[in-house]
Amino acid sequence: MFEKFRLFKKKIALITETKKKYTYENLLTEIDRLNQKIKKRSLILIICNNSVSSILSYIFAKIYDHVGIMVDSKTSNESMLKIIKNFQPNYIFFSKKYPKVLNKNYKKILIFHGSYILKKKNDIKIELNKDLTILLSTSGSMGSSKFVKLSKMNLAKNTESIIKYLKINDKDKSITSLPLSYSYMLSVINTHLTVGGTIAVTDLSILQKKFWEFFSKSKCTSFNGVPYNYEILSKIGFKNLINGSLKILTQAGGKLEKKINLKVIDFCRKNKFRFYAMYGQTEASPRISYLNPKYSKMKIGSIGKAIPGCKIFLEDDSKNKINKPFKEGELICKGKNVFMGYSEGYKDLYKDSQTKDILRTGDLSYFDNENFYFLTSRKNRIVKIFGNRIDIEHLQKLLNKRKFDVYCVELKNKIIILSEKFYEREKLIRYASNETNLNIIAFGYLEINKFPKTQNGKIDYSKLKKIANDRL
Repeated sequence: MFEKFRLFKKKIALITETKKKYTYENLLTEIDRLNQKIKKRSLILIICNNSVSSILSYIFAKIYDHVGIMVDSKTSNESMLKIIKNFQPNYIFFSKKYPKVLNKNYKKILIFHGSYILKKKNDIKIELNKDLTILLSTSGSMGSSKFVKLSKMNLAKNTESIIKYLKINDKDKSITSLPLSYSYMLSVINTHLTVGGTIAVTDLSILQKKFWEFFSKSKCTSFNGVPYNYEILSKIGFKNLINGSLKILTQAGGKLEKKINLKVIDFCRKNKFRFYAMYGQTEASPRISYLNPKYSKMKIGSIGKAIPGCKIFLEDDSKNKINKPFKEGELICKGKNVFMGYSEGYKDLYKDSQTKDILRTGDLSYFDNENFYFLTSRKNRIVKIFGNRIDIEHLQKLLNKRKFDVYCVELKNKIIILSEKFYEREKLIRYASNETNLNIIAFGYLEINKFPKTQNGKIDYSKLKKIANDRL
């Protein structure tokens, strides 16, 4: 993907809040210096934040054919140490803000753009599949040690497709509005740097005035967000997006509430911006479908149609293809962007792709008479909150271990915790927040008289969700 860096030469690749600019030549010079210290084809754990250092580390891994494990710097110590134990990376790259991962098995060999680089003292021989390029977590900020294996082909094909339908070129600029370890943010970086565009690098939140000052000064042509970002914008004002250069808004990471969706659509039409509602999964590198802006209001709530080079269709419970409109089934994705399989440790990194380019998304959907797809629900209990995939069954078990007799449901982009007993609300939500690395505003708490159950005695989650919806 980054093979044209030498052609872009003096073009600006990265800019920072301190007005520091990095050309494509600068990037190549920096990573070449790093290449002298790292042995060929290594497994590198990149504990990342939205910094030049983390982006350079990712680019280095891609260009010099290493396998990068991208993990958010906010991941808990316990989860981080578990990842290190399971994958035994040859090297660990991390910022000075994360000193607690140091242990007796690694030694510091270099400081690179404010980041430490550690080398394993006694390497375990790790066989890496020749096609493998990156590992991304399946559960956002929860620090799961189960990772999605993506190949060079997966990323290249998805990047090519996104560039095509968003019409991204070397004049385009975007900003780090989402965590770097998140596949959506990585796809923004991949697409812009592949064509010679620019990334404005900041770790600021969209709640901070300085973020918008930087967004405006950088003359960003696109803004990318999950439902949470747009919820915030609907409160602080969409006017923050107007900078004289903006052309495109994109949204993925979960369903946008209809009221907010309409606000975004009307704002974009008024200002002649293009708004793309998109759908994807990390396993698809990550984009699967998009809604063409001209249908944004007519087909509101739709995930649109498949991206170029990818096919989507529905199957019923017997895995028969559904050909009739408005009949619900599991959404299936087929394409070269579909991942190689999952990994839980270094011992399975040698394997060839196990998926045959087919991804069973776990999302239930239907299509209308014009073949526009609409999501209805999930087959399992994994939900997207603020763009992070959260296993609420796992969270529920963690809360149960803490002696909280509770059940969890997802409602309106929040996790609602329900109980028959009285618990201190702040204590319960604080613990859930710590376990998931989600802000406390992502949670709600509700006491009810009795948990509804099915005929076979199991918790009736559909009724539990209805109770929460009626009460909140």
